[in-house]
Amino acid sequence: MWTRAALLAVSLLIALVLCEVGLRLFVPVRSSSELAKLHVLRPDKPWLYGMRPNTVVEGRGGVRYDINADGFRGARAARPKDARTLRLAVLGDSVTLGYGVNEADTFPSLLAARLAGPRPIEVLNLGVSGYNPYTESALFADIGPAYAPDVVLVQFCINDLNDPTLHFDASTNAALGALPDAAFPDPRTRRRPAPFDCHGLRVCELVRDVIRPRPAADDPAAIRATVEPHDPPGDTELAWIAGQYREIGRTARSIGAHPVLVIFPYATQLGANAPSATAAKLTALAAELGWPAIDLLPAYRQAAARGVALFTDLWHPTAAGFRIAADVTADGLRRAGLVN
Repeated sequence: MWTRAALLAVSLLIALVLCEVGLRLFVPVRSSSELAKLHVLRPDKPWLYGMRPNTVVEGRGGVRYDINADGFRGARAARPKDARTLRLAVLGDSVTLGYGVNEADTFPSLLAARLAGPRPIEVLNLGVSGYNPYTESALFADIGPAYAPDVVLVQFCINDLNDPTLHFDASTNAALGALPDAAFPDPRTRRRPAPFDCHGLRVCELVRDVIRPRPAADDPAAIRATVEPHDPPGDTELAWIAGQYREIGRTARSIGAHPVLVIFPYATQLGANAPSATAAKLTALAAELGWPAIDLLPAYRQAAARGVALFTDLWHPTAAGFRIAADVTADGLRRAGLVN
């Protein structure tokens, strides 16, 4: 009996291994994001996932995403920092990363050009697609001090207030499993986590998706949960974002850096009568935290009135939109006395 049981177990194991190999070789992973192949899961880190070092991906329109040896877009920063250099670090999501534009047209690259002067200046792009203030805070606490930035820009996008599950999963093309409540603007509205973690095993993922199918890419409810702007944020969401920003501020100030909030608008916010309460609430929050706040909405509305195409979709600016963001941010940093 024991021999038969052992043979059955070995046969089952061999069958599962063959199925796993077959799925990996012949069944392509259905990617929910063209940037998914940029990312790698990091279960050992509180920031959950990041970008693969030394990776190059070509996206739509021939846009290249070159990831450096540290796992970020742009040139690798020297460590330790040269004492003569003024270094800014930008935390954010795919807006900071520069989804849809080449590196020279990203917000950090354009900002560096606007701030160029006698003193050497660097603007580090620490944006990771799908991130929200929870992952931004965790990432900066872990890797930020080694870069020794003088100024930390925190980029806000309205989707920071959405349930992050679908953003995280779309960015990694994997179900991240049981996320901590702290990752959610309002944990009461979170989707149920996956029933178990498959650690990248395709056979396991197949079984898991049978037990609880993921929302289809064209599921209207899933799309609304991912993209519908929460404007203005509720008290719970506002308290959550305040908590995450306080943590970023503590890390920044522990290394002598100045935190600054940069509030990006979204595409349907450009009309004169469109919602603007979120920007006002975040500006007030920044004042409470002692941060300068740079609200890009007025400049975007002025540009939209002139017929400038500012967005490629609901959230992501065009190259023209990023140029305006860099101009306004550079001016705001100078007025705050943080750059010359």
